[in-house]
Amino acid sequence: MTIAPPDPAADPARPRLRTVHYEPGPREAPARVAPSPPPRHEHPSSAAREFVDAHHGATRILRLALEVLAGRRSHIQLAPHFAPEPLRYWRALLGQRLSRTPVRRGRMHLCMPRSGVAEIAVPCEIDGAVRALAARFERTDGHWQCTAVRLLRGGTLPRPS
Repeated sequence: MTIAPPDPAADPARPRLRTVHYEPGPREAPARVAPSPPPRHEHPSSAAREFVDAHHGATRILRLALEVLAGRRSHIQLAPHFAPEPLRYWRALLGQRLSRTPVRRGRMHLCMPRSGVAEIAVPCEIDGAVRALAARFERTDGHWQCTAVRLLRGGTLPRPS
C-alpha cells in the first residue's frame, strides 16, 4: 500500500512548510553584522545627585534629632547640624516630653524647591501620639544644615458631610 502525499490544492486550510536557510552554504560568505557599540553608562543629572545627597543628609540629621528627643543622645550633638533658632526650638521640645518612650518615624517625604534647599515632612509617633515633623535644610559649605523645624500636634480632621 502506498500513501499519496496530500494535495495542497485539495486542502487550503492546511499550512505549507517551507525550508528555511539560516546557515550559509558551502560557497557563501557568512553575513557580517557590525558589532553593537558598548552600552553607554549615563551619569545621573546633577539634580538627581543633589536629591539623593539631600535625602541622605536629611535622613542622617533627622535620625540624630529624634535620638536626642528620645533621650538617647545629648542635644549638644545637634549643634553642628542645626541653625541656632531650630536648635533652641528642639531643646524646648525636650522639656515638654512627659516620658522617654522610643520615638518612631514614618516614611520621609522630601522635596527640593530650589537647588541647595530641601524640605521634608515625616510622620512620627511620640509619646503614643502621631505628630508631623516638618523641616527645612539648606546646603552651606558642602554640608546640610537644618534651618527651620516644627513638630506639629495631631488634630482631628473634619468629617465629610
